[in-house]
Amino acid sequence: MRIPLIFSGVLLAALASSAFAANRPSGFVTVCSEGKTCSVPASTNVAFGRADKFTYKVFSGNFVCSEATFGLRVAGGVNECSVARNASSASNSSAPAQSSSSVISSVSSSKSSVSTSKSSSSSSVPNPPVGGYYPGCEKPEPTETVQLTQTRVVVPSEVFDGLNKRYNLNGGSQSEGQPPVFEVQEGGVVKNVIIGSLAADGIHCKGNCTLDHVWWEDIGEDAATAMGPAGTIMNITCGAAFNGSDKTFQFNGRGELHISKFYVQGAGKLARTCGDCTGNGGPRKIVINDVITRDVSTIVGINTNFGDTATIRNLTLNNSGSSKTKICQVYKGVVKGSGSSSALGVEFDTANCDVRPADVTLLGNSQMNTSACAGSCPIP
Repeated sequence: MRIPLIFSGVLLAALASSAFAANRPSGFVTVCSEGKTCSVPASTNVAFGRADKFTYKVFSGNFVCSEATFGLRVAGGVNECSVARNASSASNSSAPAQSSSSVISSVSSSKSSVSTSKSSSSSSVPNPPVGGYYPGCEKPEPTETVQLTQTRVVVPSEVFDGLNKRYNLNGGSQSEGQPPVFEVQEGGVVKNVIIGSLAADGIHCKGNCTLDHVWWEDIGEDAATAMGPAGTIMNITCGAAFNGSDKTFQFNGRGELHISKFYVQGAGKLARTCGDCTGNGGPRKIVINDVITRDVSTIVGINTNFGDTATIRNLTLNNSGSSKTKICQVYKGVVKGSGSSSALGVEFDTANCDVRPADVTLLGNSQMNTSACAGSCPIP
């Protein structure tokens, strides 16, 4: 009688581990653990991570399951490399096949940027959709619409959970000087929030801040603006923004702006460092990893004379037309009152634009502008 009881206990423990460990996305099986060499068939999408947090890349043959390979890792345990259950002939498995209730989720925010290696050429997007969301970061149906009468201030270190409610304030046009729907102070977090059509000037980030699972039904003046001083990071992960006519994310402060697992549809630019701010300068750093855009004219705009840089990996263009998208547009920035910022051209694989054409996946009619500037664009 003791053997069945022991076996039952082991089985229950195994099931509990499978239910709560979630070291692979739902429907995936582990092929090897962190630090090991894996082998997969041609063009296999591989997930890397643990605890419901994953990043993805496509491989053919052998690769090392490591942070250096994927650019990000989840701290606190041993990460795993896994593939979809129907992917055949994967070898060097370090764990038996298991199912999991986990879903694709964002990698936790950290102050380390994505790998700056210029050898990456594989897209981490698992089956990019035609439009509407980054896989695993679908916009939920609003649970309620909240009409604010003034800006909601998220105080230092506060975690504001919007519970998937839609938040409106006022305006939402391109008029300058509109108030933000949310002002996020140092160390604050805004999550599970839907910004509605009365989007005003979106979200203002005054220091280190995280916007996690935030969706903009209308971009408004700007979806969000980074205003923190040097040494701060505005981290935007797992969300989407729609219906803009100019910039999605504005970068007026210093420090860094990180965007990952994000979808943008209909905008002039994904991100722009300020061209003519009062006291303008730099350097500013933009890091983009795992992003899908549809009908966005320019991905990033940076001021090379202020030392701005952009690192772009795993970008997917899924445009409805054949207009050529500018990936890394460089400008000469100015201090307010000293004229206008001027566009210098498009750069690839330079000190300021750490991106190659191979870092961009083109779907459908999508094209990218590769001829606006050959190599580095000198500043006049």
